[in-house]
Amino acid sequence: MKLQQIEARDFRNLEKFTYRPGPGLNILLGDNAQGKTNILEAIYLLSVGTSFRTGSDKNLLRYEKDAYVLRGLYSCNERNIEAEVNYDLKYGKKFKINSKKTTLGNPLRLRAVLFSPDDLFLIKGSPGKRRQFLDFILTQIKSEYNYNLANYVKILKKRNLLLKREQYNTRSFAIIEEVFIENAARIILARINLINTLDEYAASIYQEITNRKGSLKIRYALSFPLDSGKINHDALKEALKKQIQEKKEQEVKRKKSLVGPHRDDLNVYQDGRIARYFASQGQQRNIVVALKLAELHAFQKISGFKPVFLLDEVLSELDREKRQLLLDYLQEAEFQSFLTSVNLNDIDFRSAVVATVKDGHLQ
Repeated sequence: MKLQQIEARDFRNLEKFTYRPGPGLNILLGDNAQGKTNILEAIYLLSVGTSFRTGSDKNLLRYEKDAYVLRGLYSCNERNIEAEVNYDLKYGKKFKINSKKTTLGNPLRLRAVLFSPDDLFLIKGSPGKRRQFLDFILTQIKSEYNYNLANYVKILKKRNLLLKREQYNTRSFAIIEEVFIENAARIILARINLINTLDEYAASIYQEITNRKGSLKIRYALSFPLDSGKINHDALKEALKKQIQEKKEQEVKRKKSLVGPHRDDLNVYQDGRIARYFASQGQQRNIVVALKLAELHAFQKISGFKPVFLLDEVLSELDREKRQLLLDYLQEAEFQSFLTSVNLNDIDFRSAVVATVKDGHLQ
């Protein structure tokens, strides 16, 4: 997938903005608060329909404006596609593909993988952040996962409500528990399969962008023991059922579900040690970049193409060697990437397309 052009009208500080990037690495250069990240945000919003910096479209409007428009031209599998997002304070947000109104579930929409400084919490943050990472990838790649996840969230809420009301010995609870276990097993199995794919790529990518021989491994951490040596749908259901029975007294006492994918985690190991405890800030940043690049490869393996890659201020806490290694990797990659930076001192960016951004305009 390659973005050929993006237009923005009254989006953040982008008043009348048109950008035609190159097919490989694109570097957006400029001082802080000039609009570099706004360009990445516009690309990301065309992809997923929301910003990665705010939950309110009102905050995306240019000062004293009541509407914004984003348009993107891109190619995927030799097909040219046009996407458009319109937001109006009065009429809300509309999404179009090739001039026809559609939804964000449209398979032709632009796809993007994002790295931002907030992604460091993927390593050192709460388990919820890591679960969100897995769920977001799977909902972008597999439409049935989005359906299964939504069902699981609904069933989990119903189960917790019955526990709070002390209705855990009713027929309704038994029926809900059966559906709960079925959906939980589907969610967990999909996550484990994704983890295996990410692990397949992340180690070699990490070595390439850091020039170190140490190992990087990714493992799914279940919230319950699995007695069987095989991980499949039936084995997960049996293990879940057994653990729920064993924790029934605790669940009754605490009035909430204590077993399931909402309690699972993702562990990243660097040289056999959990990265969130032992990796430095710079190492954690490199690990997250490796995970995001592995996400690109996983996307291609499952969907047949790579999304565009967005990197916001990734270079700021890396030493010169690591910055150069990352830029070399991106310049040699077949996918398209966009990287923001304040400067590129002492770095070779020979094949990148560089654009300077000032006051929301390209120089």
